[in-house]
Amino acid sequence: MAQKPNVENRWWVETVVKRPKQVKSETEMPQLPVAMAFYQVARDYDQDRAKDDLTDNNLRIAREANPAPGEWAYVAMTPDHYPPHLIKRIKDEFRLPREARGVVIDHGRLLRLLVCGPALEDWLIDVTLYDEPSVDVYVWSVMHRERLFRRAEDALRQARKWAINLLQYPPPRDEPFRGALL
Repeated sequence: MAQKPNVENRWWVETVVKRPKQVKSETEMPQLPVAMAFYQVARDYDQDRAKDDLTDNNLRIAREANPAPGEWAYVAMTPDHYPPHLIKRIKDEFRLPREARGVVIDHGRLLRLLVCGPALEDWLIDVTLYDEPSVDVYVWSVMHRERLFRRAEDALRQARKWAINLLQYPPPRDEPFRGALL
């Protein structure tokens, strides 16, 4: 006689009740020194604040260097230095506008140019010259434009055009800047 089907001999019927796993508390977690150190550092990480700190850091460097209008200031960030003849060549190629202020930030293998308006807080152009040159434009400490280039010459040319536009048409403080001239 054939066996009558029941719950025990049907493979598609789940007979074991699964209970939800209990989440371990932080004290029960394994204590790995390196991983836990990173976890502690990143615990309250605020990306918006980090972005503001980056902008503020550029502004702090520009304030500390305090270049005169139409002049470049030099700031070395590492013991290794970018070749001086290449720095001179880059400054000659950029041709800083008379009213703008410039800061050359030397990171050894990487060179950055900060180009600021007559008042340092108005606007700032950050040109990074490395494998993939980039230009970032900040107006009133808010990033308005970021662009990558294939060649450093193209990045320098575009940054100069933007600097001239910002000098000719300064962004008003009380109106939201739309970046239309960039």
